[in-house]
Amino acid sequence: MKLVMTLILPTALVLGLSSRATLPGIRPVPLAAMSPQSSEAETSSLSSQVVIEPGLSVGALKLGDTRDRAVELFPRKDEDQEWQNSCGTTLDWVDATNRTGRGDLFIRLNKKGKIFQIESSTTRFHTSEGITTFDHAEKVASAYKDLRAYTLLSTPDPARGDRPLVFWIDKKKGIAFVFAYYPKERKRYLYKIIVFEPNKTFCPEEETTGSSKWQAIPSYALEPPIELAPNP
Repeated sequence: MKLVMTLILPTALVLGLSSRATLPGIRPVPLAAMSPQSSEAETSSLSSQVVIEPGLSVGALKLGDTRDRAVELFPRKDEDQEWQNSCGTTLDWVDATNRTGRGDLFIRLNKKGKIFQIESSTTRFHTSEGITTFDHAEKVASAYKDLRAYTLLSTPDPARGDRPLVFWIDKKKGIAFVFAYYPKERKRYLYKIIVFEPNKTFCPEEETTGSSKWQAIPSYALEPPIELAPNP
């Protein structure tokens, strides 16, 4: 699978700086027909609803919403992108006004134009337990007791610590926590939180769960077994 990645890892993770990621797939292109919106109005509209609800929503944006609803809630800007991939269409809304650091919201639409997956890689949004991007795995494990672990054996990427991503998933609730590696701390950190319809289609980094690259690992593991780890 061709990877097109541009992820800016934090230079100081403890400060909660945000990352910038372009997921694998066809090369992103800038969104057309940008609507002029003031950053002040945008920030105001986003500040009131920031909770991630498993199997339901991220902030005010819900699974099953239309593209128009997504653009209404997250007005398009010059830096935002859109691209096609094997899972459908991805809208990348850049959270440029987040006071704790720049981040992204990835909105996945199916062929019918309905949202089937929402991915938060910004500290703007958090779960009801307060879990957000850059948190450590211990916080997730203490709040979610029935997670299953998987890894995506894609080509190692220096921007994510040269290690495969690790996913902790609750399929029944419709939530996944994705961990990347931070070499400076020698630990995994929470790269993004994914919401999807319970027991329905889930696309990890624009792959399918039927791919040979998608492998189960022991529950709550943060590293794939040696026999699964790709060669450096």
